[in-house]
Amino acid sequence: METLPVRLYAAFAADETGGNMGAVVFEDMPLWPAARQRIAADLGAPTTGFVRHISEGRYETRFHSTCSEMDMCGHVTLAVFAALRDDGRIGPGSNVQETPAGEIGVEVTSDGAVTMHQPLPVFDLNQVAREEIAPLLGLDPNLVWRVTASSTALRHVFVQLAEQETLALLQPQDAALRDFCRDRSIDTIGVWCRQASGLGKAKVRLRDLCHGVGDPEEAASGTTNGALACDLFRSENLLPGAGGTAVLVAEQGFEMGRPSIVRTVLGTSGKEITSVSVGGYAALRMRGEFVL
Repeated sequence: METLPVRLYAAFAADETGGNMGAVVFEDMPLWPAARQRIAADLGAPTTGFVRHISEGRYETRFHSTCSEMDMCGHVTLAVFAALRDDGRIGPGSNVQETPAGEIGVEVTSDGAVTMHQPLPVFDLNQVAREEIAPLLGLDPNLVWRVTASSTALRHVFVQLAEQETLALLQPQDAALRDFCRDRSIDTIGVWCRQASGLGKAKVRLRDLCHGVGDPEEAASGTTNGALACDLFRSENLLPGAGGTAVLVAEQGFEMGRPSIVRTVLGTSGKEITSVSVGGYAALRMRGEFVL
């Protein structure tokens, strides 16, 4: 009977009740895409990463939600490299993750922190009016401050609200949002509001609606936060500090009862973004085997 090792991690957890669940499958034998999709559906995690060793310090990861494959997933990247470390397959140091979105540099420290280096941003791949998006969120358009779009691997639309209390009032129209994201090639819709800001740093509250990749909402999102930080830098809502570094701290998952904290660090030079790094920890919740 053939089996594959499976791990379940909570990524970016603010406490023992929080974080976004990510499954990891060590692909110690090659799997067809249909087999990966079946396993991801059976496991039922928001996203499952299938990781395969390529060469020294280099791994290929394919990401599957319960219904489809996606190009990249930030919280599962944390889970993958935490699992590789916890299972003794890697030690502290630098690695390269090959994904459909391109190569992602990943650093692992001796205490288990994982930092991924995302592609540089691309802006305005999607144009969405607030009058279009507000009804899909169950909101009056007057409650929407602005709508923007940016990408550091996946395609994100961002909806800024003036008041944090409005985040709890969202009534996402799931079927309509799935159709909207499919028709507009949108992976996630990040709804956010600013909590605080200062030179070199900002703090936000975020809800990430992921209908475009098959999940209504996720409690912590690495790619979304990287793209949001870039969007805030472009709009001068995130100003660089000493050495051109700008840090965004996001609270996410609180409305879901799964509190998470995601930290993004931008390297900048003048008005240009030179690097995008998202990091944190992933905590092991379950280990087992999947019977093929």
